[in-house]
Amino acid sequence: MSASETVNLAGSPPRPGFASELLARLRGLLPQSLNNTPLLARSAESAGELVVAHHGAVEIRRTITGWALETCVKGEPEQARETALRRLAGYAAGKNSGHGRLGTVRPLVQTAEAAGRWRVRIGVAGTDIDGALTSARNGRVRVRITEAATIAVIRASGRPGPLAIRQAETAIRDAIAGTRWEVAGSAMLRLHTLPNLLPLLGGFEVAVPVIERPVGSAEPSWSRGAAVKEAATASSLPVR
Repeated sequence: MSASETVNLAGSPPRPGFASELLARLRGLLPQSLNNTPLLARSAESAGELVVAHHGAVEIRRTITGWALETCVKGEPEQARETALRRLAGYAAGKNSGHGRLGTVRPLVQTAEAAGRWRVRIGVAGTDIDGALTSARNGRVRVRITEAATIAVIRASGRPGPLAIRQAETAIRDAIAGTRWEVAGSAMLRLHTLPNLLPLLGGFEVAVPVIERPVGSAEPSWSRGAAVKEAATASSLPVR
């Protein structure tokens, strides 16, 4: 193609429908999870976490017992999260046996149950617990209790990819090494908003359960047992 042909093409007016076609293509590039933004946008911020210590960028927090909507999904982390968001959003919007809308509480929490299997949950507002229990059913979304726990939390910027989460977990372990806190479980991803398309604008939290080492004790924490136990067993949720 000659230079003159290139100039002519560049200077020609766009064909009818070009703008709408471009927007449609851009929408196709957006993560499917953006369709579930209302779930987190309508969720209240949790008021049940008490910061009890700081170690650099890491906060040690104590959470309270509550109730959550939870689902278990197979697949890659982001794909599983998108599937879980659709299920949880639908359930909270009234697609449950009680046909009632349920208030939810951030953060959205994603934990690895096994290789390629993920548990994703979001808290139920205290005012809607009775409704949640009434609407409970044996399906893909369950209503379960979340026991009080002590967790070490770090905030990170960007998108929550596997490498970023591993780096955040390592930062937590390094920060609490030599303190009175010991890691007592696997890392979890915590989202207060959905990942942003622009990495500099996004952010997430990574947390690990911790226990307080008894004063003067050199006994490994694992010999004393984990401090945080799930109220529901892995078999209580169907995996799809």
